[in-house]
Amino acid sequence: MKLPRKNKILSITPYKKNTFKITTSLGVNFRVPEETLLKIPLIEGSELSESDINTLKSDKNYFTVRSKALRLLDYRMRSKKELEYRLLKKGDNKKTISMVIEDLENKGFVDDEKFCLAFGKDQINKNKIGPIALKYKLKEHIDSLNFIEKLSDRIYSELNIENIIMQILAKYPPEKIKKEDNLKRKIINKLKRKGHYWQDIEGALNKYLKPVL
Repeated sequence: MKLPRKNKILSITPYKKNTFKITTSLGVNFRVPEETLLKIPLIEGSELSESDINTLKSDKNYFTVRSKALRLLDYRMRSKKELEYRLLKKGDNKKTISMVIEDLENKGFVDDEKFCLAFGKDQINKNKIGPIALKYKLKEHIDSLNFIEKLSDRIYSELNIENIIMQILAKYPPEKIKKEDNLKRKIINKLKRKGHYWQDIEGALNKYLKPVL
């Protein structure tokens, strides 16, 4: 009976940044991240079982996805939903992506609450949007409607919606709005498209048009 040949590590050499190339006696050669070698101590001449090889390959996939995720996060803050979507588009395995995102979330690199607060305030500051529009935009990044409601309420509780609307109204002279009904309707529709509630629009508009005594 012919005994199976043992798969031994012939060499472990630096390959690229934080990556090592492993060459084996049976020609099963692959590259692994430095983190893997720290977790699974390997030396030249040691034997590799099939389980060892599968673990090394699995770790390689994990750290490859993790590196992609960190590059995306280095560019700008992202929600879990957006990060998963971007990695899936790159063809990565959903199970591995979930593991990576969970790890990054535990380490504080991914934080949906911080993302929503920063994203929401930025959108309001740049586009003067109201609560309806913000909730709609957050749906692109967050699945939980309850979470979106909670964060939207928190963001606007720290802001003055009337002041946000006033910044838009300030572009139009009050006397001109009073004289031109078409202009007034145009402004109201613009504020509605920006996602402001009618009661907020009406209150700010009445105040803006009120004669100064």
